[in-house]
Amino acid sequence: MDVNPMDDQESSDAAPLDDASDGFDLAPRTMATASGSGKSTRKLVAIGAAVLLIAGLGFVLYKGLDEAATFFYNVDEAVERRDDLQDERFRMQGNVDAGSVEESAGGVSFVLSFGGESVAVSHTGTPPELFGPGIPVVVEGQYSDEVFVSDEILVKHDSSYDEDHPERIREAEESAAGSSPQ
Repeated sequence: MDVNPMDDQESSDAAPLDDASDGFDLAPRTMATASGSGKSTRKLVAIGAAVLLIAGLGFVLYKGLDEAATFFYNVDEAVERRDDLQDERFRMQGNVDAGSVEESAGGVSFVLSFGGESVAVSHTGTPPELFGPGIPVVVEGQYSDEVFVSDEILVKHDSSYDEDHPERIREAEESAAGSSPQ
């Protein structure tokens, strides 16, 4: 019995090799052609993802540090830089002038002095228990024209601050002695 391979449609040799009717290119590939576009596209996507990740982390780090870094000035430094600090939130250190404290329903106003300069402070909220005339304090807020508008008052009351900043304590005590009657 003669079997013609052309009659068997499922046989791999049923059609001649030069018949490209199915549209497949069966030519062998070289290594350069096979690794070309697929790997380079994946590499570019990986690099792009890494750049986006690093940029995102950088942004989060910048915003976190920016918000955490509230600048600290003595009253004389804040007065000297008043025009530059008009829209900035910062901390200002000084001594509460005797006779300047006026309580209101929403807070307290007073004059803060240091280094021969004074600033009127309008504080919203209840001041700390140790707050009073002649006391060194740190207020946090920003300028509104000539008045410093505060929403936080910090009173020095522990020995660790004394140990960490002896020069600031000495300056504050000297300034307090000069700005309020004893």
